[in-house]
Amino acid sequence: MSDARAEILGRVRARLAADPERGTSTFPLPPVLAATPVALAERYERFRTTLERVGGRVERVASLGAALERVQALVQGRGLRRIALSDAPVLTPLAARWNALELCGPAAPRAALLAAELGVTCAQWGIAETGTLVLESAEERHRLISLVPPVHVALLPAARLLGTLGEALAAVRGSTGAPSSRTITFVTGPSRTADIELTLVVGVHGPRELHVFVHD
Repeated sequence: MSDARAEILGRVRARLAADPERGTSTFPLPPVLAATPVALAERYERFRTTLERVGGRVERVASLGAALERVQALVQGRGLRRIALSDAPVLTPLAARWNALELCGPAAPRAALLAAELGVTCAQWGIAETGTLVLESAEERHRLISLVPPVHVALLPAARLLGTLGEALAAVRGSTGAPSSRTITFVTGPSRTADIELTLVVGVHGPRELHVFVHD
């Protein structure tokens, strides 16, 4: 057995041993996508309820500043020390507040990213019908920071909430009709897999928690 496979299987066994009920999904499946329009006034509530069905956590706050305060409270409340931040300019105030913590950015060595306890990014779009975040690499370097730490926190402007997947696919196209980013990441809830004996396990190859702060 390869070292990588042994490590993955060991993590699955450890998760199941720590919580025997983890193998049973408590989240109902979302409805079949009908690609029907979602009214602007309904988008946040649709996004919240759909994402929470699959284990995500969503909160709406009044401003970007309030969203940054909520991230600060989450880090302080858990006593976290190792934080990964994307290069989004709006996250600069967090870096200034956390100068006593161990911070790393998207260009940090892999070991530093793997040691991070929480990753903070923005999201370029949200899809109400699926509860999905859309992250574009042309706007922000956040791919590894959104995928490697065990907890992912994303800030999403309410004005960037779209109704359907089709609208999101249209939004990420450039002037030529092709995607404007080399990498586009779709995130719907915490990481999960049922590849091994069809047993659902959360957080094996990605974040086990997803927190989204939607700000006006």
